[in-house]
Amino acid sequence: MKFSSIFWRQTGGIVLGLCVALILLFACGETPIAPTPSQAATEETNLPSPEPDNLPSLQTAIPLSGTMPVDVDSDTLSKLNFDTQLPEAQRIFDEFAWQMFIALNWPANPDGTPDTTASIADLDLPRVWEYYRETSTVFLTDGSAPAPWDPSQATPGLRKLSQTSKILNVNHPTGQLLDESLQAFTGPLVDQNGNWAYYEVLMNETEFDYILKNELYNQEGQVLFTANNLIDFPANTDDTPGSIELKFAWKILADNDIPDRFFTIEANIAVPQYDADGNRLDPIEQTERVGLVGMHIAVRTESAPEWIWATFEQVDNIQANSLETGTAVNGDEVPLRPNFNNPNTPVKAVNTLPPKNALPGPVIDANGQVATGFTGWDPAKTTDPTQLLRVVPIPKETQALNAEVQAKLAEADSVFQYYELVGTQWPINPNFPAFPGGVIHYPGSNPNGETTSPESLIYKSPGKMVPVLLTNMTMESFFQQGNQVPGGAERDDRLPASTGNGVQDPTGLIFYTESCVGCHYSAGAAIGFKVDES
Repeated sequence: MKFSSIFWRQTGGIVLGLCVALILLFACGETPIAPTPSQAATEETNLPSPEPDNLPSLQTAIPLSGTMPVDVDSDTLSKLNFDTQLPEAQRIFDEFAWQMFIALNWPANPDGTPDTTASIADLDLPRVWEYYRETSTVFLTDGSAPAPWDPSQATPGLRKLSQTSKILNVNHPTGQLLDESLQAFTGPLVDQNGNWAYYEVLMNETEFDYILKNELYNQEGQVLFTANNLIDFPANTDDTPGSIELKFAWKILADNDIPDRFFTIEANIAVPQYDADGNRLDPIEQTERVGLVGMHIAVRTESAPEWIWATFEQVDNIQANSLETGTAVNGDEVPLRPNFNNPNTPVKAVNTLPPKNALPGPVIDANGQVATGFTGWDPAKTTDPTQLLRVVPIPKETQALNAEVQAKLAEADSVFQYYELVGTQWPINPNFPAFPGGVIHYPGSNPNGETTSPESLIYKSPGKMVPVLLTNMTMESFFQQGNQVPGGAERDDRLPASTGNGVQDPTGLIFYTESCVGCHYSAGAAIGFKVDES
């Protein structure tokens, strides 16, 4: 008998927010017993090699359309041998990602459906995603049922941003707000103007209806439901998209930013306040124009029970062509510059969290002892810009596709020409089990320290997800470490422990950043564990 997390090992979807801790909890169907690393190393995909005249064309034209795709072309995908044609398969998922991005950012009617009479260049109308539900309006702090789905109650065009979801529930009971200014598991991202990035997470009606119907909007409901059921979020039907979750990253547009290179909205930001000792005070609210700098898209489809994960960024996040100019907010003609990197400080440490400076409380010191220190960040004291550097580059194949779509968006005079697909993760072997952490690779063979079994990193999440590493610089900024001791990168205590020799924390170096699905697979659950009789 094993204990396993109900949100990964026993479920089929995503749960966001879980009342007290609004975090992503993704799942992927009931998981069989994990094979050993040696078994995995020899397992083949066993897909037939296509005949030459059956090879799919990769010249698919991506339409500028508000029609939401529901899944990839499974017939075309089935003709590919993933052992030899993985780039061709990846192209199919990357095209799907771009189609999703365009459809979600399409102008919307008042009921949230795409306006087929509008162009994607029309910025006077709200976007389709603006009618999705923000998680803090679903997972309420008092555990009560959320209001029914009602697009007429949406507040497109004006987002309400704050550091915590409590601001929504106390002061803004009907509005939408960005309820996060800290990244998952880490802390604040500071742009080159010294302002923090802000985040929000939304879900579509399919996922919302499932949560409401099964009373999964509070801890008690989750415990009762999972006692006898698997959480299995809906995938797509023939023409209806499955469960969709979105995460956005926004930056405040300062006087020297070029607004024409961003999709922008007006936002009411609740700025946290602290006294001289770091204790929290009531926030103050200010209105700012913010620009989109990052977007995660996760969708559950029939072809991908572990979900398809796509992530986009604004093209100037890390690098910018300083020979090109644009009109800044203050009217000056200024050269382009990166949002989260300063080329003039080339030796500054990259992808590094700022020191904590607020919220006194117990901490663990360098000697492993409990001490008094700071547990959070004060925005007024945390203004040193974060120096970001992309450790894993965008693949050339994806860059080529980006150029094709960006050219089409530029021809349409759409601001979304200034966004790029970083990558798309998908399962090459749906329902393939994840591997446990803490397994030593070739015990005793490395004089420089034991290294982790590579399978516990490559197959950290179920489904044999590819690419293994995929991060958005605005949302997983501080996972970009490269060479490192495995530690938490491969260790997941919710997976079944290995037996026999070699269960320990490896000390040798590996190369790792993270992945969209891997990060969320490591997210904790607030409702405990479920017995797995397998």
